[in-house]
Amino acid sequence: MRKLFMLLLMLLPVVARAEPLVILPIKLLDTSNEAKDQVQDHQRRLDLMASVLAEELPGTVLGREEVQAACVRETTDCLIDLLKSRGAERGVFIVVQKSSTLILQIFANEVDVGQGRLVTHRELNFRGDNDEAWRRAGRFLARQLREAG
Repeated sequence: MRKLFMLLLMLLPVVARAEPLVILPIKLLDTSNEAKDQVQDHQRRLDLMASVLAEELPGTVLGREEVQAACVRETTDCLIDLLKSRGAERGVFIVVQKSSTLILQIFANEVDVGQGRLVTHRELNFRGDNDEAWRRAGRFLARQLREAG
């Protein structure tokens, strides 16, 4: 009986930290070739979109530092292992491509972490490189992911 109790105590932290949905840090691929340095604005907007997704789905957003510490090269296998270690059931991978001043695309993949398979793939376009456009795109993407699931 004591061994069973000790085993349950050891498993408790794993159960307590299980997270149904984990959103990896959103990546930006900027192919717009604009002269103005927008790195800080884009980083803020990536964080804004991630927080909108976390509120709308709901989910947990992994910090860039945590991902970088665990997966220096950010390979798919390493990221899936990181999601597993967090107790995630599903993970969301997102890349935003800025192709021009006004046109951006979102490529989003939701995976079943346990089975290692793609659950949902969405490709969306949005217009405007400002906070409100990114916020709206985040809400729309969240709705698309909810409806697909």
